[in-house]
Amino acid sequence: MGTPQGVWRHPLGLNQSVQAGENLFNLDTWPSWNSSARRVLSSATGQLSEGQRFDLHRIERQRLVEELWLVKTIRIGENPHFKEIEFEWLGQQREGKTLGTALKSLRISVTVLCEETGGVEIAAWWQIPWWAKFIRTRIDAQAKSFATQWLNDLVSKGVVSYAESQPFSFTDVKGEDSKTVVNDPV
Repeated sequence: MGTPQGVWRHPLGLNQSVQAGENLFNLDTWPSWNSSARRVLSSATGQLSEGQRFDLHRIERQRLVEELWLVKTIRIGENPHFKEIEFEWLGQQREGKTLGTALKSLRISVTVLCEETGGVEIAAWWQIPWWAKFIRTRIDAQAKSFATQWLNDLVSKGVVSYAESQPFSFTDVKGEDSKTVVNDPV
């Protein structure tokens, strides 16, 4: 992959690092700590796995914005204790229409060192197409903002424990106007 275009770090204590690693790997907690993930859409819930695709949904200017991501690789080590996950950005859509085509590719690697003097490191690699070279500064800022926003969110809101997501089901229709959603005990 070569040298990243940007690397950002933030130190954390042992307990905060461990919790940040758990929240990063658990897709169910993303809406609680990631400001781009008001809603998450994926074929699987819970722990992220290699090859898993997921979409982060949020509303901007009263329009649905979707960020499409793919989990490329996952590494977990014991000595030192760390968790690392690499994401590939598959694009962005607003109301189903593709946005941000000036960013050809983006890869973000998030490493959480779960040690006493641990922390979070985010490295980012990106490419832009030849026709977008004249707006390179703006595109570089967009790629950097993805990485720094994830770092800031993870070290500020991702260091606390969040409750498990609750499964939902639809009740039996008792009448024509019954559209109630309830939580069933698991």
